[in-house]
Amino acid sequence: MSKPIGKFVARLSAGLIISSACLGFASAQDAAADEPTPEELQLRIEELQAQISKLAVQAERAEQRMASLPDPEPEQAPAEGTKLQIGGYVKLDSNLSDYSDGASATAGIGEDFLVPSTIPVGGESGEAKYHAHAKSTRLFVKTSTAVGSGQVNTHLEIDAMASGQGDERISNSYAQRLRHAYVDWQIDANRSLLAGQSWSTFFNVGALPEGLDFVGPVGTIFERQPQLRFTQKVGSGSLQLAAENPASTLYNGSENPYDDNSSPDLILRYNNSIGGLSYSVASMSRELAYEEGDLRESTRGYAISLSGKLQLGTDDIRFMYSYGNALGRYMGLNGYRAGIIDVDGDIDLIDQSGGFIAWRHPWSQAWRTNVVLSMTSADNPDTVADTTAAEYRSAHLNLLYSPVPKLTLGGEYILATKQVENVSGLLADDEGDLQRLQFSVKYAF
Repeated sequence: MSKPIGKFVARLSAGLIISSACLGFASAQDAAADEPTPEELQLRIEELQAQISKLAVQAERAEQRMASLPDPEPEQAPAEGTKLQIGGYVKLDSNLSDYSDGASATAGIGEDFLVPSTIPVGGESGEAKYHAHAKSTRLFVKTSTAVGSGQVNTHLEIDAMASGQGDERISNSYAQRLRHAYVDWQIDANRSLLAGQSWSTFFNVGALPEGLDFVGPVGTIFERQPQLRFTQKVGSGSLQLAAENPASTLYNGSENPYDDNSSPDLILRYNNSIGGLSYSVASMSRELAYEEGDLRESTRGYAISLSGKLQLGTDDIRFMYSYGNALGRYMGLNGYRAGIIDVDGDIDLIDQSGGFIAWRHPWSQAWRTNVVLSMTSADNPDTVADTTAAEYRSAHLNLLYSPVPKLTLGGEYILATKQVENVSGLLADDEGDLQRLQFSVKYAF
């Protein structure tokens, strides 16, 4: 029993005793056959006052004894341990795809979602094809543990996208793949350290448009990889420095990618907001390298990216623009390689740029539309093959409906094009396009 409760009980007991005495006196008066004389009445009042005084002293002593006893139920310290969160979503994607220069994507993954490099060029068009899957369904487990002045968070997440195991004959069973696996130590309110696999620091995920396609516009940065990232709050913003896992994609090589780098990809990023505008500026310096036999070559390239979201009432505008000679695999799902190995074995890096702009408009609390325009280009040298990609474009228009929280139904129209260099001019056709209608049902939990 806590001390406040003990005091209350002691006072309540005294009050009940005194009340009982008063009631007993009143009953005795009612039961008396003869009316007492004034002297007898005065005597009884004095006796009653003496009893009340005695009971009050006893109640006070009981209260003092209760106050001196140790509290058997001391205040509990804040709960310690690890908090666990399990979540994710279940999603069905149904695609109806029509290619101008082929019957289907040049790789199966292009049927699951828009992979710009898989758009066929130079072939004969086929009939529109229907394809449905639930591979993007994902599951995550998060933990949070208070430590010192901060906390330690972990994140483990899987889905079945880009799975090489499984087919559509009987069970549509696909292997799970790792998306995220990292520990994030929030040292204090101003500093944190992340270690593991997560979104590249070069990629501002918050600027990605809302859509049904798994990735979206061809001009977005999109990369997850192992890394070590330090974040420091600076004024109203934050500064991030990361060392991330390297890989080199090069034309005219025997491997794609090469894993011969001697240093990590180094990324510096600044995040801040002004009014309704939140933005990120990122820069990257990375080594492109390869080994073939006794020959080893390497060079260093760079890239920059500006991205953000502008809130305009209930509408918002999202944007991204990236430029550099080391973008390569970071942009548009490796739609271009970062450089080319020339006849002397040297690495020539290729200037590339790309981006998107997206408008999101809610029609009501349940209905909303997103319009996205995107483009990328590469300044390829004349030594590349005719079929080397030179430009990608995409346009997305969707209508999404959420009748209840966390449930989204919708449709999206996608028009995407791929143009190749055709340096020699021998190709009869140097551009192909994809038109796709996608319908999805998604429930997050």
